[in-house]
Amino acid sequence: MTHGFHRGSIPAVLGGLAVLCALAGCAPAADYGVAPESPRQKTLIPAPFQIPGPRAPERVVVIGDSLSTGYGTSAEEAWPRQLDPDLRPGQLPVEIINAARDGAGYVAADEQGETFGSQVAATLDASTDIVVFFGSDNDGGQDPADVKAAVEDALAESKTVAPHAALIVIGPLTAFDPAVTDLDVIRDQERSAALDAGAEFVDPIAENWIPGPDSPLLGPDGEHPSSQGQQFLKERIQGILTSLQSPSAVPSDPKTPTNASTPPASGQRSPGA
Repeated sequence: MTHGFHRGSIPAVLGGLAVLCALAGCAPAADYGVAPESPRQKTLIPAPFQIPGPRAPERVVVIGDSLSTGYGTSAEEAWPRQLDPDLRPGQLPVEIINAARDGAGYVAADEQGETFGSQVAATLDASTDIVVFFGSDNDGGQDPADVKAAVEDALAESKTVAPHAALIVIGPLTAFDPAVTDLDVIRDQERSAALDAGAEFVDPIAENWIPGPDSPLLGPDGEHPSSQGQQFLKERIQGILTSLQSPSAVPSDPKTPTNASTPPASGQRSPGA
């Protein structure tokens, strides 16, 4: 016997299936008519790649007299020119500016009228990181009060034009000429002014940098450093600079320092150092 299939029975069949599915715990059928909205995804956009530019070298300025110009040897042998490429290992590259002039002092002026103070004004700026003052027995015979005032002025000017620079004041070397009796006085004025200004003071007289008038560290004139003496000064002062943490120093690969020097006046002997 053939049974007919009636369209009207389809809803009933579907309804029965739905009830059975519900009883069996079936998941409801997916609705393929409209796709569900997917949650918004956060996309991290990387920052633009930047190539770091070259950093300025750490700038060290030497203020001084013929102890720093190479007088008696040569400008190439002067201790500032000899500072090693690894002056500050792991720090910024170093640039040495040697502003020292033969015959200059804090009060005493060279033949061009230059003093330590005018050297400061001519060479220091906001990019200066360390200033080294060295000397000067050229101020022998000057009023001690005038010497101290001149040192104070030079340090104050340095702090104004190079406010973040570290200041190092190195006193004069020991004198072996009996006629020179006031180097201790000059040293004392420099030390007092340096400490008042918060600068580091180094005393070559107390530390006995030059052991005697016949020392191989002195040249034939018994006053200015020999080639060996320039090497000695380089090692001593490099040690001071290496131990000093400049406010601007940050890690970097060491590079060869650049030296810019003002040569000593040719054919002229400085009055003292």
